[in-house]
Amino acid sequence: MRRIKFFVALVFSIVFFVGATSIAILKEKTSSLEIKGYIFQSDVKIDNALVKLYQNNKIVQLVNTKKGNKFQFILFSGMMYMVEVEKAGFITEKIQISTKVNTEFYGKYLYEFKVDLMNENKFKGVDISNLDFPTALIKYNTDEGEYMHDEAYSKYVSAELKKLKEEAKKTTNK
Repeated sequence: MRRIKFFVALVFSIVFFVGATSIAILKEKTSSLEIKGYIFQSDVKIDNALVKLYQNNKIVQLVNTKKGNKFQFILFSGMMYMVEVEKAGFITEKIQISTKVNTEFYGKYLYEFKVDLMNENKFKGVDISNLDFPTALIKYNTDEGEYMHDEAYSKYVSAELKKLKEEAKKTTNK
């Protein structure tokens, strides 16, 4: 009788462990992030922009915004993504998005954001190579339980943009 109880307890433990492990694996696979972006330039909607989604430095999706300024993608957990927005006459904007941190629940998250393109003519004569890097980082914030812009990185980028704008003013005033 003891052997039967031990065997039943052992089988139950194995089934419980396998089930818990399967749920943990399933949780990582089923979590996703839907991103929706809106393209502007100084509060004016920008149409006909080309939006590229990169995963592991490879383009996985392309969208032309045509008669609208909106784009959207579904991103899966455990990945690094880059969104690149191009439009003739504007500086290409890059946004890095990380879905590597485990989220609180299994389902779909939604994150909406605005992309404010900068007119490249405003930076003539200025080295804008700093803008080859992402202007925003979006990642899951475990304290808040949602996806957010990385505030420290955003402050750094804002300060760099301010310097570039001041330098551009100086070169146009010469």
